[in-house]
Amino acid sequence: MSTVSRFLVLLFHLAGLLAAQQSSKAPEDDHFFGVPGERGSFRAGFGSRSAGLLWLQATDQYRTLADSQHEEHQTSDYLLLVNHDQNVALRVSQPAGSAFAKDPSYADWEFEAADGRVAFTLDDGQGLVLVKELLHVPEQRGFELKLTLRNTGYDQGGTQEFSLLGPALRVPQQAGLFGEVAVSIAAPVDGDAVHVAPSKEGKVQSLEVAPQLLSFAGSTNRFFGAFLYPKSDSDRAAMTGLDVVTVAPLQAGEVAENLTSQVRYGLKMVIPARGQETSLSYGLYLGPKSFRVFDELEDPERFAPILDVDLNPPCCGIDVPGGRLMAKFLIGLLGTFYDLLGNWGFAIILLTILVRGSMFPLNFRMQKSMRAYGSKMAKLKPQMDAMKTRYGDDQKGYQQAMIKFQREHKIMPPIGGCLPIFLTMPIYLGLFTALRTAYDLRQQPWLFWIEDLSVSDTLMSLDFYPGALNLLPLLWMALFVFMTLRQPLPTDPQQRQMQMIMRFMPIMFGLMLYNYASALLLYMVTSMLWSLVESSIVKKILGPMDPNASAMAPTPM
Repeated sequence: MSTVSRFLVLLFHLAGLLAAQQSSKAPEDDHFFGVPGERGSFRAGFGSRSAGLLWLQATDQYRTLADSQHEEHQTSDYLLLVNHDQNVALRVSQPAGSAFAKDPSYADWEFEAADGRVAFTLDDGQGLVLVKELLHVPEQRGFELKLTLRNTGYDQGGTQEFSLLGPALRVPQQAGLFGEVAVSIAAPVDGDAVHVAPSKEGKVQSLEVAPQLLSFAGSTNRFFGAFLYPKSDSDRAAMTGLDVVTVAPLQAGEVAENLTSQVRYGLKMVIPARGQETSLSYGLYLGPKSFRVFDELEDPERFAPILDVDLNPPCCGIDVPGGRLMAKFLIGLLGTFYDLLGNWGFAIILLTILVRGSMFPLNFRMQKSMRAYGSKMAKLKPQMDAMKTRYGDDQKGYQQAMIKFQREHKIMPPIGGCLPIFLTMPIYLGLFTALRTAYDLRQQPWLFWIEDLSVSDTLMSLDFYPGALNLLPLLWMALFVFMTLRQPLPTDPQQRQMQMIMRFMPIMFGLMLYNYASALLLYMVTSMLWSLVESSIVKKILGPMDPNASAMAPTPM
C-alpha cells in the first residue's frame, strides 16, 4: 500500500472516530436546535439516566431587554424556560407489572444526536425496544415527539402502558396586584377548556377532559406555554389520562420562583408482532402565548383557549359580563395600532384617546342632566328641609311625605348619571386582564426610562420600602387627587362625608397598582389627562357644577 493510500485510510479512520464521538455526545452537553435568534430555536440538555429534558432555553427569547441588545450573544442571554432543579421533563415511566421488563424512568438509555434530532433507545432485554425521538420543528416553535415500540422477540402480544411527564415551566415571581398567572390546561377538539392552578407541592390533580378527544394539554407561566398535542386521530386515541403534578419552586436563582406544575400524559401502545413496530407522534409547542404568534402556526386556533383563560377578569373568581370579550377585542385593536405606529406605548395612548373620545358625547349628556337635577334640587331644598323639621322623629311619615313630594315635583335622579362608569368598567377590566399576560408587550420600550411595558416603570431603585421609585402610579395618584379636589363638596352632610372619603381612594388604588405593568399605568395616566381636558370643556360649556350634583359625578378612570 502506498504512502498516499495509508494516509487516506488513516484520514478516513480519524473522520470515523470524530463522527462516532459526535453521535455519542453526552446527553447532558449543550444541544442547539436551529439558529439562535431565529424563530423556534432552542438550546437544551438531556439526561441519559431518565432520557428526559433537564433544561431548555428559548434562543429566540432573551432574559432581559439589555440581553437582547448585546452585539454578540452569550448562552446566558437566552431565556431559560425549563430548569433541571424542577422535575425532569419528557420522562417516560410505566406502571408496575408491565410487559416492558425495565423501568424507563431510571434505566440507562442509549443516546444519539444529529442535526435537529435527538433519540433515546432502551432495550428491555426481553424482546421489546422503546425509542423516544425529538425532532425539531422550528415553524411550529417546538418539536415532534415520537415514541416507537419495537418487537425483536416478544411473543405474548397485548398492550403496554406508559406515562409521559410534560415540561414544568419556570414561574418567576412577578410584582403586581394579582401576581403570576400560571395554570395547567387541557382543551378538547370541540368544547370548553378546563384548567387548574398549582396546588400543594406533590399534589396530583386531574384535568377533566376525555383524553381521546384532546386538542392539546400543557402548562403555562405568564408569557409562555408548553403544550403537547396529538398529530393524528390514532395518536389521540392512544391517550388514557391527564393529570397535573404541582412542582416546588426553585430554591436558588437570580429571582424567586412560584409553584409550577407539569401535566402527566397517560399513553397506551399496542405491542406489535415480532419484527414489527408501533409508533405514536405528538407535537410539543414551547413558545409565547399570543394571538399574533399563534397566527404563524399551522393551526392558529388550536391554542386560543389558553388566552380565553388568561383574559378572564380576575375579580375573585367572578366572570364579569363582557370582560373577556372586551379584553380580546382590545388586544386585537392594540395590535392594529402597533402595526400602524410601531410602538406599543403609543398604541396604548391612541387606544385610550379613541375609547374616551368616543364616549365624550354620552358623558357630556350625562353631565348636563346631572346639572339640571342639581339645580332643581337646590330650588326645592328649603321645602325638603322644612318637611324634615315638621316630621321630626316620625321617619315613616317623613318617608311617605318625601315620596309624595318627589312624585309631585318629578325630582327622580338621572339614572344615566352612572352609565359612563358602567360602560368604562368592561374596558378597564379588559385592559387590566389583557395586560397581565400580554406577551406582545414583553421587553417592549416606550420612551425615556420606560424600557419594558410589561413591568413597572422603575425610575430608580430604593434601599427602603417599596424598593423602587415608580413614577407613573405617583403621577396617576396626583392627577386623580387634583381631579377630585376640583369637584365641589355637596351641601348634604351625608353626601359631603362620602365625597370626602372618596378623595382618599386614589391613594389606595395607587398603592395597589404601584408595581403593576407600566402599560396599564400608561393607559390610566392618559385617561386621567383626558378627563381633565374633558372636564374643562364641559365646565366651559355648561358652567360650574352644582354642589348638589357633584356627588353623582362619575369617577374618572
